[in-house]
This record gives sequence, C-alpha cells and structure tokens, in this order.
Amino acid sequence: MPRQHDIPDPADAPRGLDLLTPLADQVDIRGLNRRDAPLLTKHLQRLPPEARHARFHAGVNDDAIETYVSRIGWQDTYVFGAVIDGQLRAVAELVPEPGSEVAEIAVSVEPQQQHSGLGRLLVLAAMLAARHLGLTQLRLTYQSGNAAMRGLVQDLGGETVTNGQQAEATLPVPPAVGDV
Repeated sequence: MPRQHDIPDPADAPRGLDLLTPLADQVDIRGLNRRDAPLLTKHLQRLPPEARHARFHAGVNDDAIETYVSRIGWQDTYVFGAVIDGQLRAVAELVPEPGSEVAEIAVSVEPQQQHSGLGRLLVLAAMLAARHLGLTQLRLTYQSGNAAMRGLVQDLGGETVTNGQQAEATLPVPPAVGDV
C-alpha cells in the first residue's frame, strides 16, 4: 500500500495548460531566438518527408533546412516552440509582412506529438504576438487534405480557400479587450 507522501497531490499538477494539451506536465512553451537555431534545425530535420513538404510546400533535404534556418531574420520573425525533454517538438513561425497588418504563419509538429493540442497552443501564442504587433490578420497555407489544420482554422474563426491540394487560410487576429 502506498504511503501517504507517495500519492501525488492533485493540487500540484499543472493547471490551465492541461485544458489545452494532455502533454501539459511535459511541455515548455516558449519564444525562440537566434540561439535556438540548432534546436529549430534539428526539429525540422526530424520531420518526415510528407511533413517537410507540408511545411515548406516542397521536398527539402537536411542541407536545405540548415540553409533555411540560417537565413531566418530573427529580428523580424517570431518563433514559438514546444520543448519536451530538451527537444523542440513543435513550432509556429510568425512573419509579419512589412508595411502591412498581415503576417504569414507556418506550423510544424513532429508526428508523435500531432493531435495533442501543441499546434493550437503555438498558433494562439503567435496570435497574441500578432495582436501586440498591431496585426489584424494571419495567413496560413496548408495541404487541403490536412483535416486537423482545417479544423484548427475553423475553430479560430478563419476562412479557407482551396485550390487543388493547397489551402490558403486567413485567420482574424482578435482585438484586445477594450480595443473593440
């Protein structure tokens, strides 16, 4: 029989984040910067070919991923990541369009973490950053057969236009309370 001190106290469990992902007690959601480039490179290189194609809209090899990460303009790009056991497992990149109230967002989630809510959490973090930057709309391109992404776009009030195998979504950035 377990001793009283061996039984976890439910009050010590993570609260709030557990409503959004079953990985709440394992994940660290945070903003990334240039020092995190090696983590981002490794994350993108772990993606299988179909996920790389979904993320980059083309087949890319490891060298192309290294080049992509080395060319990120960190001063103008906002990257949010989900770190589990020291490994970056999911990412949302927010790239504002200069002179516009629009930004592009790209999401990647490693297969073993898909359908866990991490993509949604990272998109919501990017939306909050977009609001802080004064942006009003996010653009997201994804494969039209990606039901999870289509559902996420719908849940967040977005609209999608499909053209063959590619879907273009626009997501409104909700105004801050008091800004309405």
